[in-house]
Amino acid sequence: MTEATSHVDRESAELLAEEVEALARALPEPQRERARAASERLRRGEFPEDLVDVVESAVALSLQTGRARRRYRAEGERLLTQVLWRTPRGQALQRRLEATNRALQALRGRRLDSVRVAARTLGDYSVVLRAEGVALTLAARADGVELESVSVDGERDQTRGVCVWLTGLPGAGKSTLAELVAERLREVGRPVEVLDGDAVRQHFSRGLGFSREDRVENVRRVAYVAGLLVRHGIVVLAALISPYRDARAQARELVGPDFLEVYVRCPLDVLVARDPKGLYARALRGEIPNFTGVSDPYEEPESPDLVVDTHREIPAEAAARIVRLLEARGYLATGSGGPV
Repeated sequence: MTEATSHVDRESAELLAEEVEALARALPEPQRERARAASERLRRGEFPEDLVDVVESAVALSLQTGRARRRYRAEGERLLTQVLWRTPRGQALQRRLEATNRALQALRGRRLDSVRVAARTLGDYSVVLRAEGVALTLAARADGVELESVSVDGERDQTRGVCVWLTGLPGAGKSTLAELVAERLREVGRPVEVLDGDAVRQHFSRGLGFSREDRVENVRRVAYVAGLLVRHGIVVLAALISPYRDARAQARELVGPDFLEVYVRCPLDVLVARDPKGLYARALRGEIPNFTGVSDPYEEPESPDLVVDTHREIPAEAAARIVRLLEARGYLATGSGGPV
């Protein structure tokens, strides 16, 4: 927050001013003046960035004690919570929650073996979840939930096959990343196969066009083959546009729990500017029908296991992140990937 003052809507400002004033009455004189100054500015519709610590303390106290819900009911509590997200404490909490949710993805598709909750002190708990070789420990406290550790039973999982499904717009870099990751996996002795969209079209899905039905069928065929390979302990790197969410969901179901979705993201304007094969230019002129991103939709993944931004990362960096994902999920020994 760089400006000394920003603005807040009238309804939120009134609630905030009242809560800050209540805090002021409980503070000793040296701190009371700052709280009252913050309250006055809030009543004028200003959000005092230079006094954000006062606002943050008042909001957090109101929410934690239940005062917000008792006095203002659910709507008032919601407004105060939205304000909290603007403060440093709220933003730090959001980052912790995002990290925790990313870690929880390690359990997706695995059979849950056990959940254990232990109290460290009053209001401070640990939650340990174990699922097929992955142990995830969370700390649950009054100020939020935080990831403490993720551990993997390496011997159990490192011989298991897995399908890494790379999806994204044409030209985003899916095939390049698949080949880079495959090269690294072969170097460390992991059996790997690349199912590239263009090659699949030439040899396995001949006769299929680019209608929605044909695209879904193409994905289904690739997923079926990927599932067979995965069950034999092979790492499969499937690089397909696969533009439809329902088709990718079907692919996950066909492959089974050892399925990781990687969204290879690149903005359309960057792809149009790059366009080494001139395909986007032709599609924009109407010469290529059903072209994903131009005349046919691309449905972005809603909760992928990993997002790589190829307009910001060089291929080696993005490939290294995919290798680290395999390490984190127990399909590769930690540190064995090395630089890509």
